[in-house]
Amino acid sequence: MLCCLGLAVNLYFSGKNRETLLEQERERKEAEQAQAAEEKEKGPEGDPQSEETEEPLVTPLEPEPDPVVEEETPILRSGDVVYTFTTFGGGIKHAEISGQYAVKDKENLVSLNKDEPQPVGRLTSGVDEYLDIVYRHEKERDTSNSISFIGQTKGGLIIRKRWTLEENEVAGQSYRLKLDLEFENHGENPVQLSDYGLFAGSAAPLWKGEWDRHITLFYQKDGDYKKRRVLKFKKGKKPPFRGDGGILGFAGVSNQFFATIIEPETAYDAWIWGNRRAVQLPKIAGGGSGEAIRMGMSLPEETLSVKGDNKESLTFNLYLGPKDNLLLRKIGEDYGEVMNYGIFGGISYVLSWLLNGLFSGLFSKMFDAWGWGFAIVTLTIIIRAVMWPLQNKSTRAMKRMSKLQPEMKELREKYADDPGRMNQEMMKMYREYGINPLGGCLPLLVQIPIFFGFYIMLQYAVELRQQSFLWVEDLALPDTVHTLRFSLPFLGDGVNLLPTVMAVTMVLQMALTPKTGDKMQRRLFMMMPIIFFFFCYNFASALALYWTTSNIFAIVQMLITRRLPEPELKKKGGKKKGFFQRLQERAEVAQKTQKEMRAKQMGGPGPKKPKKRGPRTGG
Repeated sequence: MLCCLGLAVNLYFSGKNRETLLEQERERKEAEQAQAAEEKEKGPEGDPQSEETEEPLVTPLEPEPDPVVEEETPILRSGDVVYTFTTFGGGIKHAEISGQYAVKDKENLVSLNKDEPQPVGRLTSGVDEYLDIVYRHEKERDTSNSISFIGQTKGGLIIRKRWTLEENEVAGQSYRLKLDLEFENHGENPVQLSDYGLFAGSAAPLWKGEWDRHITLFYQKDGDYKKRRVLKFKKGKKPPFRGDGGILGFAGVSNQFFATIIEPETAYDAWIWGNRRAVQLPKIAGGGSGEAIRMGMSLPEETLSVKGDNKESLTFNLYLGPKDNLLLRKIGEDYGEVMNYGIFGGISYVLSWLLNGLFSGLFSKMFDAWGWGFAIVTLTIIIRAVMWPLQNKSTRAMKRMSKLQPEMKELREKYADDPGRMNQEMMKMYREYGINPLGGCLPLLVQIPIFFGFYIMLQYAVELRQQSFLWVEDLALPDTVHTLRFSLPFLGDGVNLLPTVMAVTMVLQMALTPKTGDKMQRRLFMMMPIIFFFFCYNFASALALYWTTSNIFAIVQMLITRRLPEPELKKKGGKKKGFFQRLQERAEVAQKTQKEMRAKQMGGPGPKKPKKRGPRTGG
């Protein structure tokens, strides 16, 4: 904390010094400009120029500027999206998603490709290089569901674009549209279409707290899903990315909750590129700068000759909308990869399916508000109830282990200088009493994958955006109840209540848990509430709601378990070997075999067998 304070003081005074230097530099430049203006007013000998001159000064004629072409921005409206097109590139300038407002903003809608100078669907001539074509809006070809453009390159390549809304009743109809491209070569040279590409759009963070790892480009190469985060570009320190796209299935860009996907109707061999761009975030969303990602793909390897075969038509299907897991999978099973769930994808998908099922099947009909919050609480209770038998068995095992603490303490003192022997004796004692030393850890080991599956699923659960519960205004954001005038290290300037409640309930749960292990292990165990507090503090409040509900359920379970009869500590009868006994015997055999092999490698005959000795006699 002292280091952070010192750094803050240093940054403050560094900023002041920088402002002073900039002010001095500005005054110096103004003085130089004033001096240059005075010298210009003087003649070649230093005298002011006379108003009367022998020859009048002639002002050269400036070339007339090119006529200014006005931009046209026609609009297409679907059920949930308003697409704004532009004649500067003949593509989608931006797309506003109905019902999805910007972060902490009740007036402006979320707009995909917003503040991006290049429209989605603009033709490119290289990596982040664009054809400078102003298209003509062919109003005579427009319909209520389509818009058409026509343009021409300097080399004589005529390009027609026709954008059409999805007319069939299919999954995600409101977010889908089609791009038909027609090329016709009227030039004097053949045209290679693969020299051109298509801009797939850009994705930018929605607010200051959105992580850079959420801003990604992705593509399907030869059936395999690939992605590249904006972090890979190192804020401009690394060059733009260009790679082999293989047989391109689809490609696009996404932020935490929304995605733009372009899929060629006929897959082809292509290369793809990506780059980053600094963007300024709205002040209401935290302000500051962020990192946006952009990408493009090449067109197929087709040659348009001068005469004869000089035409080519291509079709692309587009999706511009929310990253709704179930919706994307209905559109195309491979589209589910766009969620970027990672190694816990299977668990995240099941939890997403259950959460949506609970909301749509039960709580959406019961509550006008708070439905998603109740769905999270109910799903948490279901998960904990399924784990109840395992948790109960674990608790009883920990109670039995706690009763062995005196014997374990004696073993530690007796074999303090021989850890190997101490472990053997402890395992022997566990076998005698039929105790599994890992029994208390099993529920935690099961909970960890579920926790991370829930954690990852909630990162991209667009369904939770702008959904309230109790005092929480947005389950997809931290539940900030007050904003401080200063920032705390690792926490920021927001006072978030739900993570605090989560940490308190976690401490209560641990207080009710039977004490096992040595003091160091118990101290490390007690650090978990602090770790999870910092982990969840600035994350979506839905995760803290899940963990708090889980802790409360565990507390109730502990109280019920305490009322049950105490487990008896009896030595296990019979000669059947347990799992740990068999494991220990195998380890001993392996260790003995390893010693023999090592002795043979050293040239010896191996370990000698002990000689038999006769009975000792007195004397």
